[in-house]
Parts: sequence; C-alpha cells; structure tokens
Amino acid sequence: MICLFVCTGCGPRGLTVHSVEGIVTLDGEPYDKVTISLFPKDQGNMGFAITDAEGRYKISTQGGAVQKGTMLGDYQVAFNKIVPDGRVPTLEEEAAPNFNPAHFRGLENTKDLVPEKYQFPNTSGFEITVKKGQNVYNFELRSK
Repeated sequence: MICLFVCTGCGPRGLTVHSVEGIVTLDGEPYDKVTISLFPKDQGNMGFAITDAEGRYKISTQGGAVQKGTMLGDYQVAFNKIVPDGRVPTLEEEAAPNFNPAHFRGLENTKDLVPEKYQFPNTSGFEITVKKGQNVYNFELRSK
C-alpha cells in the first residue's frame, strides 16, 4: 500500500502541447538566429524557438522537460537577436577549431539587432491563438 501511494505520481508529467511553427522575415528576407518568445496572456508556460537560416521556427515549451509545441491559449509574441558588440559570429568563425562561444555570450556589451518595437511582447503588435493541432504563424518584421 505504501508503494502504491509513493508511485501514484511517478508517471511522466508532460504538458498537452500543440505544434506552432512558421517563418520570421525582416523586410521580406528570412531572419536567422532570432529568438521568438510566446508570452501567455493568461496562465501557462512560455514558448520559445530560434529561427534557422531560412527564418523557420518550431516552438518548444518547458514543462518538466522541453516539449515540441505549446499549450492552448492566447499569446503575445516578442523577438530578439542578442549579440555581443552588435556582431554575429560568421560561419567561418563558428567552424574554426578554436571557436569559443563564450566570446559571444557575455551580456556586458550586447546589442539586440531586432528593431526595438518587436523586442517586447506588449509593443511587438503580434498576438497568436494556439488551437488544437498544427498552428502556422508567419511574422513579417520591418526595419523601418
């Protein structure tokens, strides 16, 4: 009986999540290495992703473990591309055997390359509703 009581909550504690994906562009061009963050308007967990070279993203959610997708609900969206000294490492720098990612992680001298309007959920102008199943949201950011 004690074993039954102790093991009752031992199963996986995942969230019920739904796919959210799409493309982020800046002035019509794919926007790579951009962090997209979903902030729940009510209760819930944040969703997040980083865009690939084609600007594509797939949202994940932290809920005990990282899961592919996010929970149902309404979200405000923010975008960030934080780099040290306003510079992104080149592909050649990343491929070099002596590449040190720590040089690109310090927060002392960083700059967010995303236009300021889009950096915060309450000013970005983007909101989404995650419904059951697959959700596709493309975001067109403008530099001016």
